[in-house]
Amino acid sequence: MSDSFDNKNEIIVDVDGSSALSPRQNDKKPPVNRKDMVKNFAIGFLSLMLVLTFFSNTIMNFSLSQVATQQITSGSISPQIRGTGVVSAEDPYNVTVKETRKVSGVAVKEGAHVEIGDVLFYLEDRESEELKSAKKELDDMELAYEQALFTGDIPDDVISRVRTGNTQTYDAYQLKLKEVNDRYDSAKAVADAATKAVEYLTDLKSHDSNEIDYQTLTYEYENANAEYQKNYAKYIYDSTDEAQNEIIQNVENEWDYVVAENNRETKELETYKNQLNIGYDQKLTEAKANESKAKKILEDAEAEKNKQIKSINAEISLCNQRDKIKEQKDKIAELEKESIGASIKAPVAGTVSQINKASGETVSADEAVAVIQIDGKDMTVSFSVTNAQAQKLNVGDPAKPQNSWLYGDDFKATLINIKNDKSDPSSKKQLTFKIESKDVAPGQSVALAIGERSVEYDMIVPKSAIKTGTTGKFVLVVNSKSSPLGNRYIASNVEVTVVASDDNYAAITAALNGDEYVITTSTKPVNAGDQVRLANE
Repeated sequence: MSDSFDNKNEIIVDVDGSSALSPRQNDKKPPVNRKDMVKNFAIGFLSLMLVLTFFSNTIMNFSLSQVATQQITSGSISPQIRGTGVVSAEDPYNVTVKETRKVSGVAVKEGAHVEIGDVLFYLEDRESEELKSAKKELDDMELAYEQALFTGDIPDDVISRVRTGNTQTYDAYQLKLKEVNDRYDSAKAVADAATKAVEYLTDLKSHDSNEIDYQTLTYEYENANAEYQKNYAKYIYDSTDEAQNEIIQNVENEWDYVVAENNRETKELETYKNQLNIGYDQKLTEAKANESKAKKILEDAEAEKNKQIKSINAEISLCNQRDKIKEQKDKIAELEKESIGASIKAPVAGTVSQINKASGETVSADEAVAVIQIDGKDMTVSFSVTNAQAQKLNVGDPAKPQNSWLYGDDFKATLINIKNDKSDPSSKKQLTFKIESKDVAPGQSVALAIGERSVEYDMIVPKSAIKTGTTGKFVLVVNSKSSPLGNRYIASNVEVTVVASDDNYAAITAALNGDEYVITTSTKPVNAGDQVRLANE
């Protein structure tokens, strides 16, 4: 038997013509009662509400900030003062060499204790650059010395004394210089007096000549006045009148007599002036001759003085060159001695805190190849703190390293000095600690912590619980509220005053009972009034 199918794979009719139901028709259920439908819907709705009510608290908690809390307790606070400084050694000894050398071996290690004379470095046997330079410098010095000896300006007696080493003393130089200075001063006084004599005679001759010229001019003035008087008489009197003409003649006679006398005096003055000039010229010639002679004596005295000064200076300079040559030879001898089989030895006893050169490296002159912390000398560390922190400390208080794992059990730090910080003396103090440790070397940075004395407080909280707001510091306290669905936790803001703190805890005063729980950390920011969930629930 074969079946026919429609496009939905439903059976339509068999081959013999009989009909049959399709599978879908066979799956149909009988109609449902309407009351049953309402009942089923109500049951489903109540079941959903029951599930939502039961899980609502859990769902809401996932949206809240999770916080960690800690109860406020009483206890002690030991604040720590921290600081970092560089270790400095009291008078560390820098080991140096006098010349550039090459290191062939290192005999000690950093941290080793050495005694005076212990070998620190071995050096190669070869001529140093300083020795080569010293020899060349000696050659230059000797050449300059020989050239200075035989310039032709040095007296023979000076050359002989310098070459034989029989140089004069400073007292002898001073005596010779005094003699030439005295002769020069005497000659200068004579020359100055001769010059003043010439100047005096010249001025006196000019003065007397001026007086004669003045008197001559006076006579000439009177003669002119006589001529005026005669002409004036002719002007006011009538020469045609016999009586008045007689007056005119009398006036002319009187003034002609004055003119004649003046002319006679003028001729006498002219003769006197010529005689006076001759006398002054003779005296000036003699005075100028004396002046020239005195100046020549002064020039000779000055030349003798300069010669003596030059001789003394040359002798001193040559002696200095000669002595420096001897010093240079001694220096070369010392350098030659140190260049053979030399080593660098410890000049003091102590601990080698620093080795600056390795085998094969070159050491420059005066370069520190090693540093030795001398036995009995202290190592110190200093740093600054506030005045308030310093007031809580006393000299002798111990300190501990902040990174204690870097040091051995022998590490010891003791506060030895408290003084004003020079950079800010009004508000800071400088603390100085004595360091004792085989693991510490000068130049190393050391971080210290020094604790104040422990004080008991009624309320202490973790430092992480302290928050800072616009009006000051506060903590967030967790308050519990009951509800039909369980306890709810609400954060509230309480202002506090921090009176002391250490690394982990802070002592506070606030309007609290002292047994509340404060929030220390949270997964999200928390504000006053926010609901939170506890980390342990």
